[in-house]
Amino acid sequence: MKKHKIFLLLIIISFLFFLTLIFIPKNSIINISSSIGENDRYSEKEYYGYLIIPSIDMNLGFYDYESPLNDVEYNIELIKTPIEDTYLLAGHSGTGAKALFNDLHNLTIGADVYLKIDDIQTHYVISDIYRVEKIGSIKLKNIPGMLYLTTCNQIIKGYQLVIEGSKV
Repeated sequence: MKKHKIFLLLIIISFLFFLTLIFIPKNSIINISSSIGENDRYSEKEYYGYLIIPSIDMNLGFYDYESPLNDVEYNIELIKTPIEDTYLLAGHSGTGAKALFNDLHNLTIGADVYLKIDDIQTHYVISDIYRVEKIGSIKLKNIPGMLYLTTCNQIIKGYQLVIEGSKV
């Protein structure tokens, strides 16, 4: 009888140890500021800017052009444009941790979008939403003061969603 109790106790201890391995993360992510969105993984000081879209509750930090983390494999990517005061941000959509632009398909024309760079917040309004064939590039209007957001189209494979915003 004593052997059964010891055996049962060992099973319970092993089970509790197993649970701690599963439910206690080794590298917890801690938000440093309440202004950092739930998808943010780094401190606010590391970001070059933020993409803020209130209608879809999006607040995502992005890195400057030179950062190795400015890549859709890690975050949303800021892509240089030849047009003055025009920004292009790309991100993954679909499944997994890299899919940060999943909710872009919920945007509508007239929605407010903000870019916050160097503590200056610029207001844009969505002026056009369209799909283009996914060929690795998109055509930008030669108009200063635009914002473009792009991601894979989850409805029509082989296409990407493009959201155009005009500065207010």
